[in-house]
Amino acid sequence: MWWYYYAHSIFHLVRWFPKNNRLKIRIILLIFTAALLLPQFFVLTRDHSTRYCGQHLFELLIVGIVFTFCMIGFSFLFSLMDPVPFELKIAFHIFGVVSFIFGLVYIILTAQGQDCVVYSAELYYLSLAVMVLSVLSMVFVAVMLPFWLINYFWPNVVLSRRTRTGMCYEPVKCCSCLWHI
Repeated sequence: MWWYYYAHSIFHLVRWFPKNNRLKIRIILLIFTAALLLPQFFVLTRDHSTRYCGQHLFELLIVGIVFTFCMIGFSFLFSLMDPVPFELKIAFHIFGVVSFIFGLVYIILTAQGQDCVVYSAELYYLSLAVMVLSVLSMVFVAVMLPFWLINYFWPNVVLSRRTRTGMCYEPVKCCSCLWHI
């Protein structure tokens, strides 16, 4: 799930900067985002990573690399497009649902794969890091979801930027990105 959350964060971070001065932050963020592939490729190329592990962490690593490439693509598109087309938003939310399911699988298999630390320590610790990132992003979504749903079914109850009212206006008046999906 962290792949979805990261691209979503890039979307909002870029919009904090003026439109005419976003080039530097785009370059920095895209370099940092591409650098997220380095530890994954490092673990992928290690001989120890292909050793037997009962929980298929190596296969999860390969799928995680594919998700990282998708995340890089969405981050790149979100940093360039303003406004974002509706079709891209739909594709991104589909990616989010699939990322959520894959994050759950990653959490379950990594939690059960403690014996893999003996055979392929780097692979296990990378899987553990991805698991922690997935759990943190799922907790964030779980905390925010009730507010998003309330604001969807009863508009402007939680937050109304136009009238500057709502039960959450004061806490988010400087960080309204929490409410936009």
